[in-house]
Amino acid sequence: MAAKKPEEKEKLVSMTFIKPYSRYTRGDRAGFPPDRAKQLEQKKVAIPSAQAKQEAAKKPADDKGTEGADKT
Repeated sequence: MAAKKPEEKEKLVSMTFIKPYSRYTRGDRAGFPPDRAKQLEQKKVAIPSAQAKQEAAKKPADDKGTEGADKT
């Protein structure tokens, strides 16, 4: 009996949602086939996760501190 070769799977593209869409909310990440990922990007509801990471790194850090937060 010959061993079965695993079927070659299509690589998924990791997408980060920038707007609510279907069951996903802003900030959710999910993997999609390349053609579906392209559709989501064209609809401007999601961007590739690698691009989202680059944009997050460019944002300045929030300088709000927590000092005095427990005081009324």
